[in-house]
Amino acid sequence: MYIHILKLLVKLSIINFEFDNKKNSKIKNNNTNNIFKYFFIIYTMKRIGILLREKDGYKALNDELINYLESYDVSLLGIVADEKMDFNKIIDLINLCDGVILPGGTDESIVGIKICNYLYRIDKPTLGICLGMQNMAESANGLLAKLESNNHNCNNMYAHKVNIKRGTLLNDIIGISPINVNSRHNYHVLKTDLSICAYSNDFIIEAIEDKNKKFYLGVQWHPESLINDLNSKLIIDEFINKC
Repeated sequence: MYIHILKLLVKLSIINFEFDNKKNSKIKNNNTNNIFKYFFIIYTMKRIGILLREKDGYKALNDELINYLESYDVSLLGIVADEKMDFNKIIDLINLCDGVILPGGTDESIVGIKICNYLYRIDKPTLGICLGMQNMAESANGLLAKLESNNHNCNNMYAHKVNIKRGTLLNDIIGISPINVNSRHNYHVLKTDLSICAYSNDFIIEAIEDKNKKFYLGVQWHPESLINDLNSKLIIDEFINKC
C-alpha cells in the first residue's frame, strides 16, 4: 500500500527526479525531505480502526476514545458500517487497520456481528467495549438478555467489582482480581462460545476472549471513560502493543 502512495506522489510531480548521464538519478524538489518524513510517519504509525456508532442521526467517532488514544502514537480511522452498504467496502476499511475497536452504542445490527466474524477469521487485534463485546459474543453463538434491574447502568465512576478468572488473557494483562469498573448497559451476555474471563458479583458476564488469537478481548465496561484508571490503561496498552 505504501509503495502505491509513493508512486502516486511521484506521478503527481510532488516528487521530481533529475536524471544525469554521469550520475544516478537524484531528487531535486526542495520539499522532498519533508515529504519523505511524512511518508515515514504514515508507514510507521499504527492505524486503529474505530467502528462508527449512531449519534444524533449521524455516524460518529466516540469522543472519549479519541481523547484516550491521543497520547498513543497511533492514527485513527473511522469505519463506516451499515446494513445497506456493500460489506466488501467495510472489509476494505478494516484491512487498512492494524487493529479495530468496537465501541459501545445503542445501534445493534447484524453488520456488527458480521464484522466480528471477519475480524476473528483474519485474526485482527480486536477490542470490544460494551455493545462491541456483545456483538463479539453473538458472533460466536452467543445470546443476549435484558437486565432485570438497573444496577448495571449508572453514571458513577465505579459501579461494581469484576472478578477475573486466573489463566485468562485478561488476568495476564491486569494481574489482579477483583477490579473496580464502571457500568452503563441494559443488556448482558447470557452465553457464548468464546471464553468467559470475568464475572460481576451478581454473575453477569463482564469479559470474553479468545486467548489463541493475537488479541481478541471484549469487556462489558468502558475503559475509555476511566482516563486515570491503571487497569483500563493496561488493557489499552496491550491492545495497542498487539496491533
